[in-house]
Amino acid sequence: MSLIISQGCSANLSESEQIAGLLSKNGYDSENVIVLNLCTVKGDSSALKAVRNAKENQPNTPILVTGCTTPELIASIKKIDPKISIASTHALERIPEIIKKIIAGETVFDLQKEHSPKLGIQKIRKNPIVGIVSIAEGCTDACSFCSTRMVKGKLRSYAPEQIVNETKTLVENGCKEIWLTAQDAACYGFDIGMDLAELVMQILKKTKGDYRIRMGMGNPRHTLSYAEKLAEVYRDERVFKFLHLPVQSGSDKILQAMKRKHSVSDYKKLVDFFYSEFSNFAISTDIIVGFPGEAEEDFEKSLDLIKWGKPTGCNRTRFVPRKGTLAATMPNQIPSLEKYRRSAELTKVFTEVALQNNLKYVGTEQSILIDEIGKRNSLIGRANNYKPVAVRGNYKIGDRINAKINDAEAFALIGEEII
Repeated sequence: MSLIISQGCSANLSESEQIAGLLSKNGYDSENVIVLNLCTVKGDSSALKAVRNAKENQPNTPILVTGCTTPELIASIKKIDPKISIASTHALERIPEIIKKIIAGETVFDLQKEHSPKLGIQKIRKNPIVGIVSIAEGCTDACSFCSTRMVKGKLRSYAPEQIVNETKTLVENGCKEIWLTAQDAACYGFDIGMDLAELVMQILKKTKGDYRIRMGMGNPRHTLSYAEKLAEVYRDERVFKFLHLPVQSGSDKILQAMKRKHSVSDYKKLVDFFYSEFSNFAISTDIIVGFPGEAEEDFEKSLDLIKWGKPTGCNRTRFVPRKGTLAATMPNQIPSLEKYRRSAELTKVFTEVALQNNLKYVGTEQSILIDEIGKRNSLIGRANNYKPVAVRGNYKIGDRINAKINDAEAFALIGEEII
């Protein structure tokens, strides 16, 4: 059986589901091949670890690496084993052909940059009720720390009618959660004369059924340009009241060095706006610690911003210099030990904020959609603002139940069904 291992964002997961579908369609279900769909956004270490693990666990099995394959990663993989095959993220539709060559004993390096379409490809979904829809590829910015632009290129939004058709098909096939994903979902449509709010309105109008839409990560400056239109979209019960808004730093000085093109004030405007429009709105964010030149004062501003905004989630990342990016050559690089200290402090502050957030829900009733198996014999359901609720009982994935929240942890609510 072909083994596909996926890292990183929901866009990568979507591509892995497409790869599985393509391999199945072309008769490769029984072939013993490892496909590693890797992510290097946070550095190469986890990607290279996956390669080494695959080599150690199945030394005689051919490997294909795809995903966010930077030149730096490719060079490191060749040092591990020059016979490992590599395909760029744009080679999606050529994967079956590449696998055929690998099985025949060839080592393939398909690094062409022409873009394969990411819609209309039959998937084998990891979660039967979650349909991931890629709405765009690439981005409009070139942040000084990020290699995404080098790998994915400039923004290319997919046609809204294709996205609507893919969504309708997924809902008809039993999906109850639709994830709209991209490297930067908030700039969807800027290259074709529309925006994310207009796209979601079209989906809601043309796709009937009991489902929920989760909109993907969005740059604050893009979201700010059509926030009021987006609020109208959120008023539909079929849209999770959830927004992933990566601010990256609480210091305008660091944001400028990052070339993020938004300010702390922009982020605060959005938080205030959506919190005022919806009583239980949930915002998640991202923070990078240890960016070159980040003084203790700048770091404290990030901590203060987390305390002020009280996000429901916070992806916390220690800065890793990516070869070929501007930030990799900046002066005043922060020592590793200091980055670890700041990361630990940020985690401590955020965990306290998350727990206080969740304790406010104790005693409330939530309508939740069971969408995954949790830990300790529990199931995880999602409230209407996408907060995870852990419950126990004889439920199956896709069930919707009403739950009373009896307790809370930092990263989940604890509930039981209301009979």
